[in-house]
Amino acid sequence: MSDNESTERDTELPAAAEGGQDAAEVRTPAEMPAELPVEPAPELIEALDEAAAASKASPTDAAVQERLWRAAFALDRWLFIARGSDDEPTPFALRSDEGAVIFAFSTADRAHEAALGFGLAEEEASRLLAVPLPSAAAWVASYAEAGVEAMVFDAPRNGAMAPLSNLAAMAVYISQNPSV
Repeated sequence: MSDNESTERDTELPAAAEGGQDAAEVRTPAEMPAELPVEPAPELIEALDEAAAASKASPTDAAVQERLWRAAFALDRWLFIARGSDDEPTPFALRSDEGAVIFAFSTADRAHEAALGFGLAEEEASRLLAVPLPSAAAWVASYAEAGVEAMVFDAPRNGAMAPLSNLAAMAVYISQNPSV
């Protein structure tokens, strides 16, 4: 999504029909469960950023795109900017010319920075959903029923976009075809 596209907050995004409240909990970074690292290992973030740079340089190269999504799926969890109530949280979404888009992040700092960039107040920008992988892909994909078209990962830094119709299939493919 480019900076000059018109966007508006999607305040009507319902909780996902499948996996809603049980799939994610609203947490601030300090409240992330102990079983999930507060932040991914630096080498995972480095691999993700290298793959994202290669993706930007070669956006039509399928192998490069696969490397990027493998790096995203190698994380323990994805983070989302939390909207709605703590009982029925939903991920932050924007409506653009392409339709509604959900934003996922690799780190709490990236999520917070993006939330502030989207114009959210500090308190709103600090509310995060941590969703473990691989269930995060199915959870996000379930929002297609609510009219969400795509997920953008690590915006604005990396900004990799995947149609929700491809997300669950990517998770299955990656799990069934480990990289060599």
